[in-house]
Amino acid sequence: MSMMTFERFDELAGTYGAAMDLWPANEQAAAKAFATTSTEAKDALARERALDEAMDAWEAPAPSEALMARILGDAAEVAAIAPVAVASPQAKSEKPGLFARLFGDMGWRPAGALAACLAIAVVATQIGPNGSNTAPTPLTEAELAQHAEDTEILTAFFDDGLFDDEDLFETDAEFL
Repeated sequence: MSMMTFERFDELAGTYGAAMDLWPANEQAAAKAFATTSTEAKDALARERALDEAMDAWEAPAPSEALMARILGDAAEVAAIAPVAVASPQAKSEKPGLFARLFGDMGWRPAGALAACLAIAVVATQIGPNGSNTAPTPLTEAELAQHAEDTEILTAFFDDGLFDDEDLFETDAEFL
């Protein structure tokens, strides 16, 4: 059972009313225990009970004769301008096709979407990271050495101040 705070209790009472049996099931036990020990909770329940009773006693006023005449007149006018079309039932084929027998009344769209997803999954698992359907070949010792040398040259070029990042976007007016 979780610990109930007054803020949470008041929020639940304001949302669901004074009948704690209508509150969320996972909150009821903690709320009932809290209501027995807290005077603030008892006051909140009394306030919500009074509101519930007032709402239950309220009756909507009956519409006036003038309002009913206006609504019925507007409905007759709309019906005269745009008569309601009644859809005729469509004739069903005598024998459903293979697709209808396999998938029922689902239609072809969900089944087509499923087939497309499966096709994409199959293709995606067959394509390797280098864009082909073969696994990438490991680098040879010579290629690894060349890569290390290239990295060393680039690091020296950028770290020794030979190339300033600030000059990347500056242009000289005489070159334009």
